[in-house]
Amino acid sequence: MKKIFFMVFLFVLSFNFLNAQNITKDSDNSKNWANFIFKKTIDMKGALYEGRPGGDLELVSGKSPILLVKLYKFIGARTDTHAYYTHQVPISTFYDSAPALGVNLVEGYSIEGGKIMRYSKYVKSYQGKLDSWKKANSVYTNDRWVANTNANWSSYPVPHPEDVNWADGEYAGELY
Repeated sequence: MKKIFFMVFLFVLSFNFLNAQNITKDSDNSKNWANFIFKKTIDMKGALYEGRPGGDLELVSGKSPILLVKLYKFIGARTDTHAYYTHQVPISTFYDSAPALGVNLVEGYSIEGGKIMRYSKYVKSYQGKLDSWKKANSVYTNDRWVANTNANWSSYPVPHPEDVNWADGEYAGELY
């Protein structure tokens, strides 16, 4: 029995190690993405973003499709065509009675033949952490989440790149 447990443990460990994502800005994939996106324009449903040095995307014209997103900060790329970005939104976007805090959200973006796909949903494991936090720190009333007065904001589960669900994307815009 110990041998079977040990073999399963080794398999899981090696599987996770082999699938670890190299998403630093120094990786070849990240450098390729940043060079490719630099000075390109992305039309995200009427909001024009331009690629900046280092891979960031900055709003240059139009209304932002997501409230207050003026700059998408480049985190790194997992391939030459799939990258991670972060942006900050007020926590009050999600919870009434929340303090004036911002939360950094992580999203994935891919380029497929001039089309940009956006991956803003998260895997079930992250959703479980978020649901547990909501249950302990807020209530759902009148179609809105309302934060408890004693909500523990320091324990709010901030998403990480590995929490992005690459199986559930949506069309985000065109690359020019």
